[in-house]
Amino acid sequence: MATIKDIAHKAGVSITTVSRVLNYDKSLSVSDLTRKKIFQAAEALDYTKKKRASSTRDSIAIVQWYSEQQELDDLYYLSIRMGVEKQAERYHYKVKRYFAGDPLTGMDDVKGIVAIGKFSDAQIEEMQAVTDNVVFVDFDTLAKGQDCVVTDFDNSTKSVLKYFIDHGLKRIGMISGVEYSNDHQLKITDHRFDVFKNYLEKRSLYDPANVFVGDYTLQSSYDLVNQALKSSKESFPNALFVSNDAMAVGALKALHENGVKVPDDVSLVSFNDTAVAKYVIPSLSAVKVNTGKMGEVAVRLLEMVDANPDGEEHTPEKVVVATRLIERESVKK
Repeated sequence: MATIKDIAHKAGVSITTVSRVLNYDKSLSVSDLTRKKIFQAAEALDYTKKKRASSTRDSIAIVQWYSEQQELDDLYYLSIRMGVEKQAERYHYKVKRYFAGDPLTGMDDVKGIVAIGKFSDAQIEEMQAVTDNVVFVDFDTLAKGQDCVVTDFDNSTKSVLKYFIDHGLKRIGMISGVEYSNDHQLKITDHRFDVFKNYLEKRSLYDPANVFVGDYTLQSSYDLVNQALKSSKESFPNALFVSNDAMAVGALKALHENGVKVPDDVSLVSFNDTAVAKYVIPSLSAVKVNTGKMGEVAVRLLEMVDANPDGEEHTPEKVVVATRLIERESVKK
């Protein structure tokens, strides 16, 4: 029986290109001539593609590092999961969902796992014991030899800082966070802080007193900002970069209660741009993260690994999804 590798050899293209063409991947940019060569090779070799429409036995697992309640409180991870499920439906996969604390049972038949969030080495090993086909979303696991999909933290952070500076704002602060895997074996610091610090230090604008570290919740941000304002309102930053929308809402609440006007006194840019960003007052300027796209790309990576012929060595990939800055009412223009 002909394989994708046979078609690739006959058509003179890569295995990945053959897989994506035969799966009608619209995001693939190849010439019509190349597509024609691939389909002609498949026909000549009498290649029979697996019929996804009738393969209801095919399943993937989604392992969410959050509990269901935490997911509802942080729409960022909910949106990623919805992106995974949307793409899984296109491939006619059944989806098995696992939240924080759920035992990883009933996975014997899954073709792969999409793991959303941050996981300790022990948790990664537990998933690898089920299948080698694991893709992580919002967690850079390339150094661990695992495929992953992440967002562009570096350029997005720099774009916010440049925006502030270009608008004459020099007393720039950041509200960041520390988090842990749900088994508490892994501590995760915010990579954006390193970018923030390095960027401002090069311009002699970094002040450690303007950095506030919480736990990514609304309450932690509210407490940090409220305490800082009561200590010294005059020295408080005139620009804030906030690591997620929940903390931005907490900061807005504390600023309002202390008589600090946004954006007149403090310009504020959030990260993620979940639904809440549009509806708070003032509406949040935010770095837009295409969370749905991250989920979709993760499923495509699973599909590409699954399409590799037996014995073909898999080279892990890291896909970085771009962001963009959305300007709303919380910044001076």
